[in-house]
Amino acid sequence: MPAPLTDVRRTELAQPEKLPSGLDAVVHRAHGAWRSRLKHSEELRAQAIELHARAGELASLTSAELKVEMRRCREGVRRAGKAWKQRFAEALPVVVELAYRSLGLRAYPVQLMGALGLAEGRLVEMATGEGKTLTIALAAAVAGWQSRPVHVITANDYLAERDADALRRFYEECGLTASAVTGPMEAPARRVAYRAHVVYTTSKELVADFLRDRLVLGTLADPGRRMVAKLVRARASEEQIVLRGIHTAIVDEADNQLIDEAVTPLIISRPQPNEALVELCRQADALAASMLPEEHYALNLRHKEVKLNEAGLTRVEEWCAGHPGSIFNQPSWVSGLVTQALQARHFFLRDKQYVIVDGQVVIVDESTGRLMPGRSWRLGLHQAVEAKEGVSITQPNESLARLSFQRFFRLFRRLSGITGTAAEAAPEFWRIYELPFVKVPPHRPNVRQQWPTRYFATADEKWQAVVKEIASLHDLGRPVLIGTRSVAASEHLGRLLKGRGLSFTLLNAVRHDQEAAIVNLAGDTQAITVATNMAGRGTDIRLGAGVAAKGGLHVILTELHESARIDRQLEGRAGRQGDSGSTRTFASLEDDLAERFLSKPSRGIARNLLANHGGGNRWVGYLLRRAQRTAESAAYRQRRLVMVQDNELSEALIPGQALDQL
Repeated sequence: MPAPLTDVRRTELAQPEKLPSGLDAVVHRAHGAWRSRLKHSEELRAQAIELHARAGELASLTSAELKVEMRRCREGVRRAGKAWKQRFAEALPVVVELAYRSLGLRAYPVQLMGALGLAEGRLVEMATGEGKTLTIALAAAVAGWQSRPVHVITANDYLAERDADALRRFYEECGLTASAVTGPMEAPARRVAYRAHVVYTTSKELVADFLRDRLVLGTLADPGRRMVAKLVRARASEEQIVLRGIHTAIVDEADNQLIDEAVTPLIISRPQPNEALVELCRQADALAASMLPEEHYALNLRHKEVKLNEAGLTRVEEWCAGHPGSIFNQPSWVSGLVTQALQARHFFLRDKQYVIVDGQVVIVDESTGRLMPGRSWRLGLHQAVEAKEGVSITQPNESLARLSFQRFFRLFRRLSGITGTAAEAAPEFWRIYELPFVKVPPHRPNVRQQWPTRYFATADEKWQAVVKEIASLHDLGRPVLIGTRSVAASEHLGRLLKGRGLSFTLLNAVRHDQEAAIVNLAGDTQAITVATNMAGRGTDIRLGAGVAAKGGLHVILTELHESARIDRQLEGRAGRQGDSGSTRTFASLEDDLAERFLSKPSRGIARNLLANHGGGNRWVGYLLRRAQRTAESAAYRQRRLVMVQDNELSEALIPGQALDQL
């Protein structure tokens, strides 16, 4: 039977404060700017250099002497309380030396600086290839000495398993256990894995397990109620839950997981058979296919919305009139399903927002290009996409519990994050999570060359220019990594390269099985790698023999994304740790960014500029960058709306039910 305090901690949560507004928000932003000031980064760097020198002094200790020092530091951290940060700094040199002896990796001062930032609960920006994995491990090891749950949140199951396995020996030397929790694991295996001091997993798995535990406990999720219930009657429900609590979270690729993924709540649901609704989805898709844009409905490209006009509504009413006395004779209901069917046809495209795998619609994360099996769109939209594709339509689901990632991560006592691209979103991280920003300088100066962006009026012109540049660099013996936004774009480029007789490797959401191996070889001589955005996350690209002398890896961005952070993440694949390298962006006025967020008059001006001044016109670049800022603002407003809805729903529900329903 667990000790009372241990049982309390299994469901003990921090209570997130309401987001400030008005004058309070102004003061709050100023406080965040002060906490993120450059002076603090300089202080952290100086401290890291001092601790690095101290770690070097430990090299003379025998293994037994180092173990004694480790136990002394572990006891000090465990008893630290509010003096946690000071004890962390004292313990850091010890874990640095343990990492070297167990892994053969000597941490650089910049990695110590990153670990110090994580310990302080900061958003740490560390460039790609600078060793974020070891930086996280140093911080997680010391945090694990507190005997409170430490969760390292990674981008996918592969990275969770890879890092837990690679670092297990290091954690054992620190007197800790490490494990990974992945999608295929069953509840008993998860329960065992979560008992480890440091657990590597994904945000999706952690939130899902958190919600399932709360469903099992019900009103007894409150530790006080649970202890009273034990006095009244025996109850073993806590033996059915898998988590041992949440306390410390270190989020890798924090910009993607805390910002890009934040607008999608995780929902625990169960199928609710409704054959009539399934058939109506098929009928609504057929009716939508018979309608014409402008004649029956209007499209809003920026917001991806469809609105039926009078002619469209009349068409629906006439269709319903042909089904008297049936469930299909409901114009208001049918019009909603037809609108969803039209959205599915115009804005949810195969090999872009989703792919078909084994006859099922699998959603693709647009910001990373990764598959998200098990996820579905809400409110009948998923069924509308399935009806459009002609695959088996899944039964609608009944929601049992939901929680947004924004709200979930605000429940941790200690939260920190690390990523290669944080500066653009630093104010938002402070506003929502109160994470001050710190930028870690590179271990070696960045010598990557930024080649001028090229702009084109049409997508065909852009793709031809991309292929030409790939071919010329291939002839020079340089490796080229081409980042595309969608599966369809990567497949299209692959066909063009094949037509030129160029050998290449294609990596996208459909061909993701050997992702790490493919990306790892992308720096070899004459390698051509076509990849969706996921190539920028988690795996280093090391240059082959002689590649650095030829100019290093060249990264091509085939369009501007709706967030400058994603562009910068892809660019960061070249020039890691002082390597030579270069990048170039190609963009056209037929790209999604331009079509959705650039007005028709602006597109007309841009076309005239391109016709008269060529593809390097800086005014065209200004227009597209402005469109990108508009897209970023729209995405921020959407995330803010999610947070407002979270708070409103939380206040509307009684405390015992709030988190089960959010």
